[in-house]
Amino acid sequence: MNYKRLILFFAAIVVTLASSMQARIYTWDKFNIAFEGPDDGYVPFDFFQDPNSAQVNWDDMVMTLQRYTKNENTNKKNLNEALKSRALGFNMYETKLKEIKVKGFKCYSLLGTMPDGSQCIICYLVSDKTPTVLEVIVNYIVGNKETVEDMIKSFSENNNQQPNEREKPKQKIQKKEDAEKEEQEIKKKQKRPNEKVFEC
Repeated sequence: MNYKRLILFFAAIVVTLASSMQARIYTWDKFNIAFEGPDDGYVPFDFFQDPNSAQVNWDDMVMTLQRYTKNENTNKKNLNEALKSRALGFNMYETKLKEIKVKGFKCYSLLGTMPDGSQCIICYLVSDKTPTVLEVIVNYIVGNKETVEDMIKSFSENNNQQPNEREKPKQKIQKKEDAEKEEQEIKKKQKRPNEKVFEC
C-alpha cells in the first residue's frame, strides 16, 4: 500500500470536514444582537415582514428569533411557565428545563421532541443591561444538539461578541423567486399523499 497516498487522502478528508464546520457571526443590527453559527445559513425572504422577529435557516435546522421588552412579569417563574406553554403549543413531548449559561443574559430554556421526531430548544434570554427579552427557538435534527447549544451560548448584545475579531461576512438573504419556488414545492408535497396511483 502506498502510505503517502493514504496520508494525502486522510489530509483531504480533514480539510473537507474543517471547511464544512466553519462558523460565522450572524447579526441582527436593529437590536445589536449577534451569535455564532454554521456558515451556510440564510435569512428567508419573508423575514422582513415583522420588524421584531427574524429567522435563519440551515439545511438541517431553523432558528426563529422574537424580541420582547422586559416588564413587571419578567421573572423566573413566569418565563418557565411561558416555556412550558410554548412547548405545549408545539405539541412537544419528553420536555425538560435545561440550564445554559449565556454571558450578558439570564437564560431560561427547555428541550423537547417535536411531533415529527425532530428536536427543539426554546430559550428566553433576558438581557442584564438592556430591556431586551429574546425568544430563541431552534428546531433541529438529533445530531446537531451540541452545535445548537453552542449557538445559544454565543449570543451577545451591543457588539460585545467575543469571537467577532474578524470581519463579518454579508448574510445571505433568500430571493423572492426562491421563496415562491420553495412554497410551490411544499404545496406539491402536501398534495402527493392524496394522489391516486393506478398500477398497470
